[in-house]
Amino acid sequence: MIETLRQRLSIFLICSTILATCAFAQSTLTQVQDTVYTPNGTLFNGTVVITWTGSADPTGNTPAPYNTSVKIYNGALSVLLVPSTPITPTAYYQALYTSSDGLSTWTETWQIPPSSAALTLAQIRVSNPVVTTGSGNGGGNAPITMAQVTGLDSYLSALNSSLATVTALANQLSSTVSTLSSSLNTLTTQVNAFSTGSSTALFTDAEIPAGTINGTNTQFTLANTPATAASVMLYRNGVLQSNGIDYTISGANITFAHAGIPQANDTLLAYYRVPGTGSLSSSVDDEQPQGTIDGHNLTFTLNAAPNPALSLQLFKNGTLLQQNNDYRLSGTSISFISTSVTPQPGDTLAAYYRITASH
Repeated sequence: MIETLRQRLSIFLICSTILATCAFAQSTLTQVQDTVYTPNGTLFNGTVVITWTGSADPTGNTPAPYNTSVKIYNGALSVLLVPSTPITPTAYYQALYTSSDGLSTWTETWQIPPSSAALTLAQIRVSNPVVTTGSGNGGGNAPITMAQVTGLDSYLSALNSSLATVTALANQLSSTVSTLSSSLNTLTTQVNAFSTGSSTALFTDAEIPAGTINGTNTQFTLANTPATAASVMLYRNGVLQSNGIDYTISGANITFAHAGIPQANDTLLAYYRVPGTGSLSSSVDDEQPQGTIDGHNLTFTLNAAPNPALSLQLFKNGTLLQQNNDYRLSGTSISFISTSVTPQPGDTLAAYYRITASH
């Protein structure tokens, strides 16, 4: 009987010791309990790996890694951890969250004080969590890759293509502006030259267009293509013809209108500019040659010698006279050779010509 009591007492003491030890161990743990949300505000589902970081393990004995993994469903977190603040120097926990779909990971640093009441995450965090979006292969600070952002790669490719197009258009516009600027500078130079009465343009003077004058032929051709159609002055029997009414011109080709077809024995003379530059020259306009208009005087004098001689356009009563047919030019002297055109009292003479400009 006594032996039985002794056995029962031994068993009781052993059980009491075990229970006391378990109760002591239970009292040294701090519960962390909270609701976890993802960075976008939804309830977190996944795993948090909690790793002890310090100079000793949770028991204060020899240094060794200590970690635990906790599953979280619908944001519910509950875990018992050894307090880290009583350790000298203070230890801490590193918590790595990884979502179930592997698209969200972030880390937090925790310091767990002793507490008989459950603590929230806000009470144990010692720094703001570092949030990243990645493949979930570890590393809370992993950089975001293009493949992880839906449509980013194709968007950037389209953007690069658009930028290349804009750059090409900008280069083309710059080239066009440069060309226009060059053309404007050339035109400005020409206008300035014309405005001062001088020009380096090339001219064709008193040219007889090629073509049969028979009253039916409408097609005639100039020896050169005029620089501009507006520069052409075409005379038929000394009368200036009107471009667009009496004739049309395309390149070097002249087409007469039906009503203006040159008849047999008519004369045609053309004056026009051609592309290129020549020597500097000045124009003399509407000069009245010196000499008595009395029906007998055949000699008149210009203020300067036309250069070239064929640039002289001498008009009598508004009709162009033909050099070497109606008159001859020698230097500044005009000599009429046809009595039919000798200036009579009341007639008017007007001379237009070019001279070599002084530098």
